[in-house]
Amino acid sequence: MSSLSGEVPRHTRSLAREILSDTPLLVVQGARQVGKSTLLRQVLSPDDSVFVTLDDPTTRRFAEEDPVQFLRQAPGKTLAIDEAQRVPDLALALKLVIDEQRIPGAYAITGSADLLRLKGTGDSLAGRASSLTVRPLSQGEISQRSDPEDFISWVANGCAGNLDSSASPSDIRERVTAGGYPEPLKRSTFRARSRWFRDYVDQLLRHDVPQLAGESSQMLHSFEPLIRLLASQGESELVVARLAERLGIVGSTLRMYLDTLDTMFLTETLPSWGRGYSGRVVRRPKLSLVDTGLGSSLTGFTPEASHQADGFEFFGAQLEAFVSSELKKQQTWSETIYRLYHYRQRNDEVDIVVELQDGSVILIEVKSTSQVRRDSWTSLQRISEKLGARVRASVVLYTGEKGYCIDESRSLYVLPVGLLWEHATIPTPLPSQ
Repeated sequence: MSSLSGEVPRHTRSLAREILSDTPLLVVQGARQVGKSTLLRQVLSPDDSVFVTLDDPTTRRFAEEDPVQFLRQAPGKTLAIDEAQRVPDLALALKLVIDEQRIPGAYAITGSADLLRLKGTGDSLAGRASSLTVRPLSQGEISQRSDPEDFISWVANGCAGNLDSSASPSDIRERVTAGGYPEPLKRSTFRARSRWFRDYVDQLLRHDVPQLAGESSQMLHSFEPLIRLLASQGESELVVARLAERLGIVGSTLRMYLDTLDTMFLTETLPSWGRGYSGRVVRRPKLSLVDTGLGSSLTGFTPEASHQADGFEFFGAQLEAFVSSELKKQQTWSETIYRLYHYRQRNDEVDIVVELQDGSVILIEVKSTSQVRRDSWTSLQRISEKLGARVRASVVLYTGEKGYCIDESRSLYVLPVGLLWEHATIPTPLPSQ
């Protein structure tokens, strides 16, 4: 895996343009440095837009003192406002000017905090805005695919074409530890990426946490230990009491801290699936950092460490988080509407349950090995038998390069992780002569 150079075209461009064509306000949200402003630059023409940032003190003061006039500074153009959470009261002014004249694409704002969850903001923007969450780069974007990857649609339609992948086990390890933040991907070494992530966490602690949690909040002291603790667990079930004990705080305080991390788009959750299926289903969600590159950097976990006995288990948790993250990114542009869950009951466990709009499911098990044994899919078979026709397909993802159809009648596959972003496309039939 080579380092990035230049700006990467985002797969969410078409959706952003669609929103701007019929909605007065586009709200682009996501963690800092994932490429929100870059996306807007790729979507908006310089001749038809004006960009301002509320990170600039002078601009922020203008927005605070005269918000209505601030919003009217670009008549006939799209006013793109970066880091809009810096002035939460701007939401009321946006409501006023949008209600005066509803012009599609009049405003586009970005925020590294969930603007719709900030006090007073959600109510003010309801019915006037469409939100688009930007995550770190997908592996298809990093590989600069011209067509967006859509793994779930491909599996749901029968995994047509070649089942093999060109991504080697070492390439998978590199991708997992590198993650998808654009800037560190431009660095050629793990050490250089780690230095960037350390500075990144320090900036969040100094600027964003005080704004969201308050200058005197205990979270200022707990932020870095908490985020490092989450990094050390990869993707794992959230046990609040255990985490709180390790940090030396009470559970209610930890929940507030976790809510702040979620508002900052630094964590991802995978809810439990199986409501109504059995009362013995584990209800806890799984929790992970938004990016495996961030997690690897904070723990010092390198591709080489994944081969060692004490790093193998952690790599498995990181790989599971990596797969979940890629599928969440693809949700934004996939032709198939789906939701993601995990499932565990007694001895039965499924890493990822993909529930489609019609109620059918795709069961996915993630293995960190480059080879799989027969017992790798026995749990999937057992659950598939219980659910019957509701299961569209069952997939074991592993770090090898060869793909197999184990049982065509039940759509049971063993597939390389690399097919998440380089899966075969359904071939177009040649015209009859």
